[in-house]
Amino acid sequence: MSVKKIHKTNLIIIWGAILALIALAVINFGMSRTTIIETITMLTCGAISTIAYFIHMPDMRKAMFLVMPAAVGTLVFSWLSDGNGVAFFADFVLLAMISTYFMKRLVLYFSCPFILISIVSLLIDARIIDGHTGSFGGGMTKIALYIITAILIYTCVKRGSQIVDETEKTLEIVQKNGQLADNIAQQLNSTIVNSQNVVKVLVDASKNVETSTGKMGKLMETTTSAASDVVVSVDNASKDVDDNHNLAKEMDAGFSDVMSAVDNGTETVVTAKEFISGMEETVSGAKTSTESLLDEMSKITSILDQINSIASKTNLLSLNASIEAARAGEHGRGFAVVAEEIRQLSEQSATASNNIGNILEQLKDRINDVAKEITAGAEAAGSSVQKVEDILTVFEKITATTGAAKEKVDREYTIIEHIREQFGQIRRNMDAMVSVTQDNATTIEEITETVSDQNNAIENITSEMGKIVELSAELKTQFAKVE
Repeated sequence: MSVKKIHKTNLIIIWGAILALIALAVINFGMSRTTIIETITMLTCGAISTIAYFIHMPDMRKAMFLVMPAAVGTLVFSWLSDGNGVAFFADFVLLAMISTYFMKRLVLYFSCPFILISIVSLLIDARIIDGHTGSFGGGMTKIALYIITAILIYTCVKRGSQIVDETEKTLEIVQKNGQLADNIAQQLNSTIVNSQNVVKVLVDASKNVETSTGKMGKLMETTTSAASDVVVSVDNASKDVDDNHNLAKEMDAGFSDVMSAVDNGTETVVTAKEFISGMEETVSGAKTSTESLLDEMSKITSILDQINSIASKTNLLSLNASIEAARAGEHGRGFAVVAEEIRQLSEQSATASNNIGNILEQLKDRINDVAKEITAGAEAAGSSVQKVEDILTVFEKITATTGAAKEKVDREYTIIEHIREQFGQIRRNMDAMVSVTQDNATTIEEITETVSDQNNAIENITSEMGKIVELSAELKTQFAKVE
């Protein structure tokens, strides 16, 4: 109950008590002069209390002006009635009214002055306190009882005020804690909503990374297939080079036999002619193998172009993956590292492919030289066959031509040895590239599985955070109800 309501209730009780005393006076004395004086006295006290009620002043002062005039008025009423014990008992009611304010100082400010007034009244006339048949001892007994009651009420009010103060402090702490908890709940709700939005962005970025990783995996598979095709082409070219190597050996042996036959004289002309014919066939075979080798090298060049295109696309996808990982923030740092490794591997593949292309260009130039020389040797051998009938007259020319052809065969043999070494290096590089590509494909598959698992985990987190948002909103609603 508020203090204002207590003032109003006490004023009503005071007027009730005043009217009761006036009625008692009329009953006892009728409409006598004493009754009129008593009525005026009590109405004056009630008027003072009423004026105090409507005047703006501190609550403690207003309570004193409400109750004290009525208390003094009861003593005056008893004195005018030549003693009235009921009037003093009304002061116990007024003391109880004071206690309703739960202000220990108000109890002291009211009871102490009233007790002094009561003692003075007792000394003036004991009937004022104990009634018209009362005595000094009876009056002292009533005053002592009033003092004890006042002390008990003061003690209770003091204890009650302490409890009220503690309750108010506790309520204030609870309100502060409630406000703090409400603020925390609001901040928690805002933080969770922001975190949910961030997780959604992370889910989208992770899905983009997963898509890019899948594309890179497909490109790696294509790269592996292309590299395998290059290995097959290199193997075919190596076989052609081995055939050229064997033919070069045969040509070398044939020229050695031709020169031996020339040294032996005319008896070996027929044999020389056969050897020259065989040499022409061998040179033709070497020319055919060289042309086949050039075709295989053209295929290798085409496959290398495909590898360069795949490496370029892989590099572009790794760049996109790096961008998506950067958008993902802290959660995408691992993806950025993988994307960078893939980009480096694609650059290494492109570099290896370019190196192989350069080697093939060099080999083409040398093989073209060999082809030209083989063609020249074939033409020389054909000319020798046509002129074999005149071998005796042009024996020296045959010797010179055979020597030149042997030198060319030796040069071709040297070139073919170099080509074999270069093809061996190409094969080793391609094997390494295939191995690296397969490792990359395996790594990308693992990354794809990891990203998929992470997406599932993030979706679970998003679901749980949605539940937390609902709980936070419910907590906020509960705090709003408490307030």
